[in-house]
Amino acid sequence: MKRWMWLVLPAILIMFAACASGHAIQAGPADLNELSGEQIANFSNAFLAVQTMRPKWLSSGVFRDGVEVGGVAELQYMSTEGIAYIHYYNGIEASARWGLLAHARGVIYVASTTGLTPGRDKQ
Repeated sequence: MKRWMWLVLPAILIMFAACASGHAIQAGPADLNELSGEQIANFSNAFLAVQTMRPKWLSSGVFRDGVEVGGVAELQYMSTEGIAYIHYYNGIEASARWGLLAHARGVIYVASTTGLTPGRDKQ
């Protein structure tokens, strides 16, 4: 080998060793149909959180703790404080759950921390 290879090769091996010793972060698959309370905590209201993080949801109806509250404009009046999660149901899921024609565009479901029962499935 050439002399410069003896100088470069150890440097390359040190770089690979340094990279290999780092811990890989393994994130689970992201649920693109849900925003956690932690994800929305820095927003003043649910509308701003959804508009910023999932704008495609904004043509949907809105439910809060199992009760239909209206359209997406209602999200402006919902402080993110006290929201456990916001879940989006697509048109097929929403129609099967809440009625065929009324929710063909989907539903934004807002679950309050106070409205949750331990061990209960999501609505």
